[in-house]
Amino acid sequence: MGKGKFNKRDILLTFMLIVVIFLLYLLNTPINSKDNHKYSETIVFLGNKNIAPIIYEESGVAKGVAVDIAKELGKKIGYKIEVKAIDWEEAQQKVLLGEADALLQINMNSERKKVYDFSDELLESEFLIFVKSGNNGIETVNDLKNKIVGVEYGGYPYNLLQKYDGIKINTISDWKIGFEMVKSGELDAIVMDKWIGEYELARSKVRGIQIIEEPIETKYSRIAVKKGNGELLNLINAGLKEMKEDGTMTDILGDWQGKKVIYLTEESIRSTLLYTTIVILILVLIVTIYLVNKFSKLNKKLELDVMERTQELYETNELLRKANAELERISMVDGLTNISNRRYFDIVLQKAWRIGMRERQPLALIMIDIDNFKMFNDTYGHLAGDQCLKIVADVIKKVAKRSGDFVARFGGEEFVAFLYNTTEDGASIVAEEIRAKIENLGIKQENMETVVTVSLGVAAMIPNKNIHSNNLINAADQALYQAKKDGRNTVVRSSSLLNRE
Repeated sequence: MGKGKFNKRDILLTFMLIVVIFLLYLLNTPINSKDNHKYSETIVFLGNKNIAPIIYEESGVAKGVAVDIAKELGKKIGYKIEVKAIDWEEAQQKVLLGEADALLQINMNSERKKVYDFSDELLESEFLIFVKSGNNGIETVNDLKNKIVGVEYGGYPYNLLQKYDGIKINTISDWKIGFEMVKSGELDAIVMDKWIGEYELARSKVRGIQIIEEPIETKYSRIAVKKGNGELLNLINAGLKEMKEDGTMTDILGDWQGKKVIYLTEESIRSTLLYTTIVILILVLIVTIYLVNKFSKLNKKLELDVMERTQELYETNELLRKANAELERISMVDGLTNISNRRYFDIVLQKAWRIGMRERQPLALIMIDIDNFKMFNDTYGHLAGDQCLKIVADVIKKVAKRSGDFVARFGGEEFVAFLYNTTEDGASIVAEEIRAKIENLGIKQENMETVVTVSLGVAAMIPNKNIHSNNLINAADQALYQAKKDGRNTVVRSSSLLNRE
């Protein structure tokens, strides 16, 4: 062969080399490349916004140890992971409806396995009992029989306690209120995840709460996808496996464990920093005024600085005002039915009573009780019972809709409708409309012969200094009692009781 020329053997070797290079490229291309899958560049994970420090929301951004794990998971599988912290029931529905891709930090049970597929283990969860300090009568889950126990609605402890007979489950939407109820004796205990419980207890600053160290159950949380979405589940499991093998998971957990004590007091630190900032701003204003007097050449610049600092101070105070107003509003609303609660009803009644006394205007009160609700609740369970309460509350709110009308959940299955400047005749018309609309809903299950109905008691008074607002409540309550006695699904007026005596 002459120099600079190729024979057939050289051409064949060159071709084989190109094939080998191409095959090596294919072998080194990640099998989980996002080009091979149906997803966009972002996979949306949803988490429960109420389980800090595992998942929580701060200034509209999801944070927490599980959030950090999810973001690192995205790097391993070649996707951007977006985590949103929202209401837990809403999160579960969105994944089932295909509006999001996966649920982050969920505990597996038989009911959930019907609709979700679950990843490999994520985080260890220890479910503990929180009781009033000095309560030696509760040491294990068996001691919770015939006790009132608070849990988050829709969370794993709610389903966990269903396995044990005799436990009276009470759902709570605010952990601080829940701990206060334990302290006051309204609740015997609260069951929740150890991490979440310790954090919420420190943040709420409620004293006198004791933690039973023996867990009711210890298990690992997981990531869940809609049943049948095996492609995404395989991606997630591959990423989790790599994170555990290369130490990424251990590093994340170590970071959070290392700053746990500091994190538990983060709200206190933030509050201190806020007040410190305000003090600093005030000092800056004082220094600015001094410099204006001393250095006239800097007057214009310093005036601008003062205006900026003043605006910052105003905006900070405005944010605080709005936050306090929102907290006050939440404390006045019933968490289940989303109408006013008993506490707010008492406040409104006292204000209206004073106005009615001054203006000599009649005030009417309708007390409403769902008939045979205990039987309905025992037959179909708390979920169906809660749904029934929501529907009844919505009907009452839509009927009593004048500007002077007020609707609240009085307690359990009992509601009240307060009507300003309304006589007993007018209130009876409203009450009859509520009764008819609820009966016409036809809320009925397969093995019940009757539909859900309500009994109503109506009373009206013109306030004066010789009677108390409780007289109005008692009069409506007596009328309600008579309505129940008369066979339920009826309206009884307080004035008619005088004719029966």
